[in-house]
Amino acid sequence: MNRFNLTMIPCILALALVGGCGNANDKQLTVKQPPASENSSQPTSPAPDEKPEADVVKQFEVMAAQAKEASELTAFLDQHMSTAGEKTADQLFIDLENYLVGHLPVVSDNFHALLAQPAAADIIRGLEYPYDFSKIKNDENLKQWLMAQTAGKLKLMATFDMEYYWVVDYEALQVYAPHLSDDLKEYLAIQTTEMNGPYATDGSLKISRDELGERMMKAEDYLTKHPNGPKTATIKQLYKDYLKDYLSNYRYDAIDESTMKLLPEVKGSYSAIVKKYPNAKTSQFVSAYLAEIDKNKDVIFAFGKQGESIIGDAKPNISKFWDEISSRADQLF
Repeated sequence: MNRFNLTMIPCILALALVGGCGNANDKQLTVKQPPASENSSQPTSPAPDEKPEADVVKQFEVMAAQAKEASELTAFLDQHMSTAGEKTADQLFIDLENYLVGHLPVVSDNFHALLAQPAAADIIRGLEYPYDFSKIKNDENLKQWLMAQTAGKLKLMATFDMEYYWVVDYEALQVYAPHLSDDLKEYLAIQTTEMNGPYATDGSLKISRDELGERMMKAEDYLTKHPNGPKTATIKQLYKDYLKDYLSNYRYDAIDESTMKLLPEVKGSYSAIVKKYPNAKTSQFVSAYLAEIDKNKDVIFAFGKQGESIIGDAKPNISKFWDEISSRADQLF
């Protein structure tokens, strides 16, 4: 799971991109008017905002290539998102997310360097989750750096044993949702749910199997409605991960070790989702798995070897089904 303040873009950059440095009213992007038609006494209208929109994306890409902090880029989006068209807003969001994901290792390295300083480490460990860095006293540099990360839509998380790590703060990115296409709104909602409550940690489920089933169905709904979206591949992989753990994560509290049978409540979860979503592709998948379970009269594993392990290998047909989860999901979507 392991995974500093706003700077101004030099005037020379702004000159190259938007034609000058001055006050905010001087920075409007313009488009060259096409010549008037010979048969018209009125000048023709420019293509609707195509050039300005492209300039905004290009300006962002230049900034992203030079930015030291993510907060520089989120400040740009805060300024331009409300006036951008949906297509441009989508591209700005995607470019920002790509930057944030790539920037996480840098933030993590800098943060752990800070933790190597006893005074800074004591301050951070003295904070309560959710972390409010504005409450930090006696170390203004540390405070401002941490607040810059938050302004950059990054979030500090910690494991139960207080191992810190940074993630993209999809919940904070929701501020841009009103300007995005339905595709990216739904993607953002899925990622926000996952960030706020990861479904699995350290090999075990952290949410109920029923809740995991509902997350699968939301992922299926996305994949059905947006088969060629910019984030389809990402959600498809998440769907596969959900499906694999839903059907095979039996590390804790899923098997009766005296019989090696799947517990009735786990099997019941499978039957319930099929009943609730009878026409869903996921339900077809789960139904096929239930048929394999029935072949074994609910037995999932062989008994382990005495003195070595309690649970042995999965039954051959169950093991085969698990191995085919990814390829079967590819056939569905």
